[in-house]
Amino acid sequence: MSNPFVVTINRQFGSGGREIGKRLAAILDIAYLDKELLSLAAQKSGISEKTFEKADEKPEKSYLYALSTAAYGNYSAPFSYPNVLTNDRLFAIQADVIRKEAAEKNCVIIGRCADDILSDHPCHVNLFVHAPFEVRQKRIMELYHLDVKQAKDLIAKTDKTRASYYYFYTNQKWDDLLNYDLSVDSSILGYDDTAQLLAEFIRKKAKIK
Repeated sequence: MSNPFVVTINRQFGSGGREIGKRLAAILDIAYLDKELLSLAAQKSGISEKTFEKADEKPEKSYLYALSTAAYGNYSAPFSYPNVLTNDRLFAIQADVIRKEAAEKNCVIIGRCADDILSDHPCHVNLFVHAPFEVRQKRIMELYHLDVKQAKDLIAKTDKTRASYYYFYTNQKWDDLLNYDLSVDSSILGYDDTAQLLAEFIRKKAKIK
């Protein structure tokens, strides 16, 4: 396929980034790649999908990873260095899959440092989805049947892990909105209208009909 375009979405936990990504892919009639990337990476490498799931946007503890979490104010005691090599291998395999998919088809890709991996892609739109903490907390409470404290702790932990993972592999701040073509508060318009808004933005930026 000539000149495919790719949309990458990073998102705060509980902001609805995945749901918006699915709606966006449906509106644009293009592929949606999220957990599907793990299956593709497993097929490519012969490594079990469960192994990729365990490392998905959350690398094992290591000295270098501890330094990356320290950059986000959450220093952890270092563990064995070989874990870095293991997770680097998994990341490299997944990165190859992301590049291959983006080269072959129009698609929406969720998380996994895809925006950085595809920074040289000729037709790439990079998005960040966020929402007020209270909105995200309410959604996570309903989705996972948690109380206020449990939801608050899970949001903080998940966002911290995503930010540290992103920093570890890109040396960039995950929530720095200057790194994105567009950031959007999903609570303002809701998921459907946010997806419509993003679709219009993408059509103009990628010059598609």
